[in-house]
Amino acid sequence: MTHPWKMLPILVLAMVLLAFRSLPGNGQDDTNKQVVAALTAGNAVLLSQYFNAMVDLGISGNEDTYSKTQATQILKDFFSKNPVKSFKTTRQGSSTDGSQFSIGEMQAGTGSFRIYYLLKKVSGKFLIQQLQIEKDN
Repeated sequence: MTHPWKMLPILVLAMVLLAFRSLPGNGQDDTNKQVVAALTAGNAVLLSQYFNAMVDLGISGNEDTYSKTQATQILKDFFSKNPVKSFKTTRQGSSTDGSQFSIGEMQAGTGSFRIYYLLKKVSGKFLIQQLQIEKDN
């Protein structure tokens, strides 16, 4: 039988790992990684998993607030006309209310697009509140 004191280092390590896992910023980081993966894949359905119930969506100057379902359909249409070749994040930041923003560049279809999205914490989860896709000139 193993002496209880020999288990102490394992218990301490487990507690430290659990503490790091529950740090406040990690939820946003995980959401951000998934959003980037969905944008890189041009996958509107995957991206919509991170939409708030209502999303401020703007694509090439057409801006409005849409339900999650409507925004998903608009993005499906956009991605079908503009297959994504690449996406990279160029800037990230946060505001005093805890919202997080990201700006990126997407090569899609025959053009280049500037992407901006805003993540807000809703019921303990970070969700996309705003998504802008603007064609670069």
